[in-house]
Amino acid sequence: MERLTTNRDSYFKEVIKELTEIDLSNNEESKFVFCEIGQLLTHGFSVSLILGEKEYLRMKIWNSHYDNERFKLRIFNLDRLAVTERDLDLSEFELNEVNGILEQELDTKKYAGIVLDGLFCQLKIGNKTLEWNIDEEMNKNLNSLITILRKKASVQQSV
Repeated sequence: MERLTTNRDSYFKEVIKELTEIDLSNNEESKFVFCEIGQLLTHGFSVSLILGEKEYLRMKIWNSHYDNERFKLRIFNLDRLAVTERDLDLSEFELNEVNGILEQELDTKKYAGIVLDGLFCQLKIGNKTLEWNIDEEMNKNLNSLITILRKKASVQQSV
């Protein structure tokens, strides 16, 4: 039986779950998972660094336009979200850059303002989870990492 709901928060949480759960083969592990979703459900994607025989990025893209259009009566089917997945190779330069940033302090900082339509951003590295709503909440190192991931994601979403 499919899970249907009229609860927008349940829909939002299911999108997060779909984007952040990573299927791995026996010899793989995930070094981090970055997820970004527009608070107004305008877009969503995740990028994970997968370690195994080779290191690569696994990207999941949520087709928010498609889902929001078919759920416009606000009856959300939580079992049939339009999420696609693809693996992306990293150049040696990109891999060194990402790994170098991961060795630095990644953190968020408080923002003294009101955010009306920001982002839901989450980065999980091991036992550490960082969440923020706008870029001004990221420290310099975190901003550098997220900029790289967003560039890789934007290129893939346009393909």
